[in-house]
Parts: sequence; structure tokens; C-alpha cells
Amino acid sequence: MVTRSLNYTISAYGCSDIGRFRDNNEDFWAVDVDANVYVLADGMGGHKAGEVAAREAVETFSDLIKNFLGKADKVRDLKQTRIFIQEIIKEVNSSINRKARKDCELKGMGTTLCCVYFHEEGCVLGHVGDSRIYLLRKNKLNQLTEDHSLVAELVELGELNERQAREYAYRNIITKAIGTEPIIEPTVSDCDLAVGDWVMMCSDGLSDLLSHADIERILVESSSKEDAVKTLIAGANKLGGSDNITVVLMQVQESYEKKDIS
Repeated sequence: MVTRSLNYTISAYGCSDIGRFRDNNEDFWAVDVDANVYVLADGMGGHKAGEVAAREAVETFSDLIKNFLGKADKVRDLKQTRIFIQEIIKEVNSSINRKARKDCELKGMGTTLCCVYFHEEGCVLGHVGDSRIYLLRKNKLNQLTEDHSLVAELVELGELNERQAREYAYRNIITKAIGTEPIIEPTVSDCDLAVGDWVMMCSDGLSDLLSHADIERILVESSSKEDAVKTLIAGANKLGGSDNITVVLMQVQESYEKKDIS
């Protein structure tokens, strides 16, 4: 899929895989090509409630951001856009929480959420939970988001290194999630962009199994976005595939090129 921006073009490819052991896929992702918005959610909860939470979060976010952009009476700068996206994520949380409280079968459901909005001045990032956003620039991979999780807090405190974190028994405990509480404080930031950058969103079905170095190597060595995404998912499945795996890879290009929608 390809979309035009004022100063650059974003070309993207994404894929979601059920993994090797799950009965259903509780990851959900979507793209609004015209709005330059990409969003991914990884649901949690019994009896398919996680699947409902992820889908509802992505669809609600997409509707709200479309409404926000449609009502724009002037060009908003990066700071203003960050504030709006923060408020949109808070509203998504409130919506999911209300649904969970009204339906006993959805009680306790929640989801991670990460989003990327390409602005003419840069890139706005928002997230809640442990789904991640990365930036690959000049063959160097940087993690742009910090997991809202117990294991991330332990790494920050110096009690675990990356290898220990990957093997930690309670690594799947997240400290923030969309829908589990009436009020949430998402993390929203921004970064600059350069032609040739790759921005990647993924669920923890990928990042729990592939190391930072593995992800970087695959991205650098891949011949295309499609090849990179498929190789990353295959790598996670080879290492166990214990969870759903979703990867969305976006490339910043200098000029518009007509490509097939994927």
C-alpha cells in the first residue's frame, strides 16, 4: 500500500499470523492510507474477549482519528497533533472499558495499542502496553517505545539484562492496557523522519522471540518490505510461535511511486 504526504511518501506492508499454538488470532491491525495512520492492537481476555477488545480498539481509534482529521480547520503542528492523539487513545480506552463493564462475557478484556501517524513535520507515536514501534535508519535499529510491562521495569532498574528478560517467567505481565481501567495515560511522542527510514510496529509475538539483533539483521538483509515481514514472522514461528504474530513495516520514500496495494 502506498500513500502520498506533502514531503514524502509512505509505502507499507503488514501481515498477521496466528502462530503455532493459539486457536484464534487476537491481534488486529489497520491502515488508513488517506490519513497516513497505522494502528495495531494485541488483545487479552477469555472466551475471545481479547479478539473483541483488539478489534474494537483499532476500529474506534480509526473512526476517531478520521473524525479529528476531517474536522481540521487548520494545519496542526506536531505538538498539537500529539495532544489530540493522546486524547483519542484515552477515549478508545474509555469505550473499551464501558463495553467490558456492560457485557459479563467481556469482563476483564483489554488490549495493547500502538499507532503511528505520519505528519508533514515528522512521525507521531502512541502506545499502551507492550506492542512496539521501531525505527531502522542507516541499518541501525532503535526501539522507539518503552514497554508498559513488569519485565521492562526490571530491565530499567538493572535487575535483568536483555537475555534474562527474554527468559523471564512473568514477561507477559503488562502494567498498562486499553480497557482494563476507566482512565489510562498513554505514552505519546514524536520523532523526525528521513528518506530511507523504516518504521515497524509489532505485537509481542514477535519481540518476545526474536532479539533486537535478530530483528535488525533480518530488516537489513531483506530485499523488500514483504520479504522482511514474512521472514520475521517465520523466524518467530521457528522459535516456538507461542503467540499471535503481527508485523507492519513502513518505508519513508522521497517520491511517489505507484505500487500494488498489499
